[in-house]
Amino acid sequence: MPASRELEGRVAVITGAGAGIGRAIARRLALDGAVVVVTDKHEGRMNETLDTLECEFPEGTFAAHRLDIERRDDFDRVLPTIEAQLGPIQIYVWNAALNVPSPILEQDAAVLDRILTANINNCWYSCVAVVDQMKRAGGGAITMIGSIAPDTGAAEIEPPYAMSKAAVRALSQGIAKAAGPDGIRCNDLVMGLVTGTRFTDSRPDVIAEFLPRVPDRSRQSAGQPNEGRP
Repeated sequence: MPASRELEGRVAVITGAGAGIGRAIARRLALDGAVVVVTDKHEGRMNETLDTLECEFPEGTFAAHRLDIERRDDFDRVLPTIEAQLGPIQIYVWNAALNVPSPILEQDAAVLDRILTANINNCWYSCVAVVDQMKRAGGGAITMIGSIAPDTGAAEIEPPYAMSKAAVRALSQGIAKAAGPDGIRCNDLVMGLVTGTRFTDSRPDVIAEFLPRVPDRSRQSAGQPNEGRP
């Protein structure tokens, strides 16, 4: 896919950019000229994405910061640092999510609290900080990577994850309305089953169960992050 360069110079931050969907998003933003900031809790994967971008786009501007979405102090450290070094954030992609599958009637309450804090509370917390930066930049765009999990009964096997994705969908609507007058858009991008994620890589049974449900029998496959390629 050819580069449009329409995002030339805009500072873009992606959470969970160390692999899969997040890495594909980072590459797509780089292809369009954005200043891409890669964040991930896994430093090795994060640096691998950074190295890939720097090799493929030698004239681009890139940075990487270790960030764990479970740690609110990570956001307090990383987001101001990005603005100080590169300028205010203009594109924010909330891609990372914590998921520990467990049957809903057997769910550990402490694990549920941990997941909801990371996926909902800290999503809200980081978006508030990012919106402040976007106001200083004169506008911006936030994209939440959503899921069909709340719509397909996934709460039976991964309740906190499905609950959090439903909440983030509502949050995106609230942010869109509150920040819209300042030229800030917020959208929830709903994903189906995508390969290359830790969940699908560890659950081949889910792929096998999913494929027969694809309506178009000639295209029985799960989604794949193509990183902007044709």
